[in-house]
Amino acid sequence: MTETISVAKPFSWSYSRLKGYETCPRQFYETTVLKDKWPEPRSENLSFGDAVHAAMAEALRTGKPLPLAHKSYQHWIDKVARTPGEMLVESECRWALTREFVPTTWFSDKAWLRSVADVVKVDLNEPATALVVDWKTGKSINVDPMQLTLTALMCFAQFPELLRVRADFVWLQEDSQTTQVIDKPETAGLWADIMPRVERFKKAMELEHFPPQPNRLCKRWCAVRDCEYWGK
Repeated sequence: MTETISVAKPFSWSYSRLKGYETCPRQFYETTVLKDKWPEPRSENLSFGDAVHAAMAEALRTGKPLPLAHKSYQHWIDKVARTPGEMLVESECRWALTREFVPTTWFSDKAWLRSVADVVKVDLNEPATALVVDWKTGKSINVDPMQLTLTALMCFAQFPELLRVRADFVWLQEDSQTTQVIDKPETAGLWADIMPRVERFKKAMELEHFPPQPNRLCKRWCAVRDCEYWGK
């Protein structure tokens, strides 16, 4: 008889996974880890967001104007196009790091952190700088500065020559942006601020400890209908 040995999957994280855990550990576990327990129908907002992102990526890659349905966003495309540097779009900005903060491939077993940007412009002419942009179709009231910080830190890791990274959330429906500028000497301190949050998440995953965390989403937006706080 052959004995099957189960090998635990190495811990890895992304901004969305960490944020989901911090918002409500139980919801994160039941909707992200278990996945199929509470299937949710695809919302109109998600479908709209996917369509916008696809149109923006196509316009950046080809130089063609945005289609009529999205032409009000064209000035954001033009702004990125005018920014100096080599342009990377979507799949070219899918980055991963090992626990030692060394770049690795997206599907590597050593991938510890994964991050995706919508478009990046990298200008390695002195002084070496980069612009990282994330298109947002939601509301800016939900902004989390950590996501901007993390995309900038990932950019520094991929391009060690960089001295400064500007990370922008572009709120398309509000026609506004949120910006964070990070200089290379700041990176060590920013990682030090992030790591305690990551370690708490890692420990919860190891212990499988996911208690409910009641919050404003319980009443209308949570899929975990057997939670004692659901609908309250």
